[in-house]
Amino acid sequence: MKTRKDKPTTSAEPITRLSEEEIRLLAYRLYERRRESGIAGDADGDWIAAEQLLSKDPPAAKGN
Repeated sequence: MKTRKDKPTTSAEPITRLSEEEIRLLAYRLYERRRESGIAGDADGDWIAAEQLLSKDPPAAKGN
């Protein structure tokens, strides 16, 4: 008798996916910080920076 199996996951699939809302909020915060500092830039650059910051792997836990 065969049993039903759930869809297998692969290691290539990300554990969490970035939501557009998360990216949007961080991009806006980056824009505000950039504007307050008088640094030149644009919305596209803020969006890309937000994606990069959010997609970085968290630091590995240290311990024995």
